[in-house]
Amino acid sequence: MKKLMKAILTEGYGEGKIMETPIPKVYGDRVLVKVCYCGICGTDQDLFSSDCSFVEDGLVTYPIRPGHEWSGVVEEVGNQVTEFKIGDRVVGDNGVSCEKCENCKKGEFSKCKHLLNVGTIDPIYDGAFAEYFLIPARHLHKIPEGISLKEASLAEPLSVAYGGIKHMNITDNSIVAVIGTGCIGMAAVVLAKCLGAKDVIMIGRNPKKLEVAKSLGATVINTRESDPVEAINRLTDGKGADFVLECSGAKETFKQAIDLAAFRATVALIGFYANKENNVNIDTIVSKALYMFGVMGAVGDMAGALEILKTHKPNLLPIITDELPFNDALKGFIRQNYPNAIKIAVKICEE
Repeated sequence: MKKLMKAILTEGYGEGKIMETPIPKVYGDRVLVKVCYCGICGTDQDLFSSDCSFVEDGLVTYPIRPGHEWSGVVEEVGNQVTEFKIGDRVVGDNGVSCEKCENCKKGEFSKCKHLLNVGTIDPIYDGAFAEYFLIPARHLHKIPEGISLKEASLAEPLSVAYGGIKHMNITDNSIVAVIGTGCIGMAAVVLAKCLGAKDVIMIGRNPKKLEVAKSLGATVINTRESDPVEAINRLTDGKGADFVLECSGAKETFKQAIDLAAFRATVALIGFYANKENNVNIDTIVSKALYMFGVMGAVGDMAGALEILKTHKPNLLPIITDELPFNDALKGFIRQNYPNAIKIAVKICEE
């Protein structure tokens, strides 16, 4: 086996490079994965440009090896690993636990007091934009049969959407509204459809992205053509949406999520907001008795998302609108290069 691998380093402020670095050594409970696909997240693009609150708040130390949306094949396992073998197709959590704190010792890795963030903010664990990725076996998951490696690279954004969906008792009578036509919004559409929602309504303004949502089974509302609150009320006979996933983080969408929600609806906030919200009537949240909560990617949610994929086997490929070879990956980190992209998948290695 060769000793060096290619990896991406983000240096911030629009700078980055593909460099050679040693392939990590395998030991103990670690698993070495040959990375086949890695998705470029909006957070990756923000960290590349440094135009984000994380940088402003001092939560980022450059250089960063990004990459937390990946799929691959097990190349080598440590001597303590029993649940994975060479050749297994796998994906991984977006956090790495310390295994030493009191919560980790109880097996509650999602509550780790020293959790490392894969490829994003401090404290950081080197990401998967590399030919090989070393990760503890406890944070790996096998890819269900029937799901390709390319589709499986969406497992992490699906797990983030699942962080909202898991608190929603979706039935065949449920109206689910999804605000935001990015990857997590599309993932929310897929999961809500798999769980049998009566109607899943995607709200956005990019016609090309809305067409993708329609192909996934959503009813679409273009905010450039219709007021979304009025449109939702027409579609629901004035009731509103039972469940709302706000995945945009745009200036007006927090208020929008509240206004289109039904009485006693559940509202999940998944988008990051660049601006403070000053025009929200808090009394609306109270008078509607809304259950509202924030969602961050969490260790443990990937297993739930994968179980839905295993059961329903939806077609995820429409979400991946662009694919780049590894040597051209840096182009994808510049948001302006791909204004209509939902997900850019970088192909790193062959299976």
